[in-house]
Amino acid sequence: MWGWGLVVLLLSGWACNEETAAPRTDWGYAYFPLTIGTEWRYELDSIVLRPQVGGILYDSVRLEAREILQDTLRDLVGNLWYRGERYDRRADSLTWRFRQTFLLRQDEQRAYRREDNLEFVKLVFPVDDNQRWDGHVAFDPYRDIEVAGQPIQIYADWNYRYQSIDQPGNVGTITYDSLVVVEGADYENLLNRRLALETYARGVGLVYRELEVFKTQCQQCCNGNTGACLDLPWRQKAEAGFILRQWLVR
Repeated sequence: MWGWGLVVLLLSGWACNEETAAPRTDWGYAYFPLTIGTEWRYELDSIVLRPQVGGILYDSVRLEAREILQDTLRDLVGNLWYRGERYDRRADSLTWRFRQTFLLRQDEQRAYRREDNLEFVKLVFPVDDNQRWDGHVAFDPYRDIEVAGQPIQIYADWNYRYQSIDQPGNVGTITYDSLVVVEGADYENLLNRRLALETYARGVGLVYRELEVFKTQCQQCCNGNTGACLDLPWRQKAEAGFILRQWLVR
């Protein structure tokens, strides 16, 4: 029979041999750098589905975009935001068009982006494989957003997680020492398809973004026959939505 003293001795021995975890020193803040004057240049391919008489038009365009952090401001509760401006132009044009203002912020636990009156939680800290979070906590993800005249719940049922962290890799022609990939959504059902990926580079910020949003009622392809519609590729059965790919070029 084991006496209590032996149990205490064994537990004490285990405690002596147990390794003490080193305190975390890198929480991943460098994946979301914020400095006034920082500029990012992107190329962007997009396809928007536009309903037409007799079918769906896949309207494609290639753009160049630039984002510049111009200054800072504080909100009503004192949070510091960096105000940025986004410009774009067609690949064959020399004229930049002002597109929108956006805001970026980082605190000890999260990194935020606010644009089009929507606030997103882009990253959470520490950057860790086990992190899951609600990136749309500040707004109703089931709100309809109009795309080419069609209402779509773009942000419904997303579930953010880190798909990979601290890995080297290439985006376009640029090689990075340390990348983190955020998966916002990757699911499909009979009527909807959502894919959302963002890649951030340490010391750089956002270097890649991909969105695939499709919606169907199986009318155009199959006259409402959902059985015939089920196994068709989304590019054959989608009736509304868009595809977007954006990557950093300098």
